Amino acid sequence: MANKKLEKILLSDTDSKEKTVRFSKTKRSLLSALSLTLTGVICVSGILAVDKSTATIIAQNQSNSIEGKVKSLLPNDALNNKTKIVCYSLKESKYIGRNNKLYVAALDNHIKGYVMTYKTNLGYSDPLVMIAGFTEDKKVYKADIFFSQETPGLGDKVDRAHGSYLDQFNNLGLEDTKWDVKKYGGDFDYFTGATVTSRATVLATYNALKELEKIDTVKLNKCRMN
Repeated sequence: MANKKLEKILLSDTDSKEKTVRFSKTKRSLLSALSLTLTGVICVSGILAVDKSTATIIAQNQSNSIEGKVKSLLPNDALNNKTKIVCYSLKESKYIGRNNKLYVAALDNHIKGYVMTYKTNLGYSDPLVMIAGFTEDKKVYKADIFFSQETPGLGDKVDRAHGSYLDQFNNLGLEDTKWDVKKYGGDFDYFTGATVTSRATVLATYNALKELEKIDTVKLNKCRMN
């Protein structure tokens, strides 16, 4: 009888230990799963936060980039801490293409200069996008290439990163010169081997002057500086 009681107690104790072990394993599994879930949530939140922060930085850099570009092309008398620069979306035009912008710099409600983007399909690669600053009386102050896929070593010679070719446009208005390269009876030099690109920048800037001459900002929609 005593042996049976002892055996019953031992068996009961063994069952209790097995249940405890099973409970501990279940508890550890639940804790492990919960830990992995929390880690995943934290990682995803971190990634989303980084993505949002990166997107904000990129957008800010782009904004700063175009603003800096615009200011670098404005006449000196337009560069004042009180100068207000307003962006306008330009309508599609036979002269400059589509999706272009005009930046108007004004001081005390008096226009001090303009910056405009304009496109041409006269280069080797389409489009060749230019950007130029203009004086208040609508003469070229400074022109530059905004986007180009012209042939490296040839067409890209017109870019300011490779020289001062575009400086020959400075201080010229619509009627001040013959807007073409010398090869075609105009007043502008061109690069041998890159006549097409050289001529494209000349004619594109001439068309930009024609577009600027007829623009009425009252009829245009304002846009963001980007």
